[in-house]
Amino acid sequence: MLAAVDQLTKGTMAMMHEVALLRSEVSSLRKANEALSKRRRAKRTRVQLGGSLSIQDAQDVLGQRDVGREGAQETQPDGSCAGEFRTRVRCCGVCGKPGHNARTCHEVAKASDSAASDVIIVGS
Repeated sequence: MLAAVDQLTKGTMAMMHEVALLRSEVSSLRKANEALSKRRRAKRTRVQLGGSLSIQDAQDVLGQRDVGREGAQETQPDGSCAGEFRTRVRCCGVCGKPGHNARTCHEVAKASDSAASDVIIVGS
């Protein structure tokens, strides 16, 4: 009978140690998950120090930002904005006009029509 009680005690102690290890692991994983969630939320929401802005304050901030961009444009020698990516309008490789490409160019079609009219077809 004592051997059975000792085995039961030994099994119970092993389970208690395992439960303690699992609880500490769950606790550390929950902390890590909470920290990750905070970082992800911080990316989506902007926290402003000093409270919320009134409409007039927000318009002033936007106006100052626009004035800063205009100054940056003036200081660039090529006229491009500093820190901005401007998309370039694609143009035809044949005539250089925007709105179409070399495959659909009207100039090529006109040139091929005039070249076809210069060819003399001799019938049999």
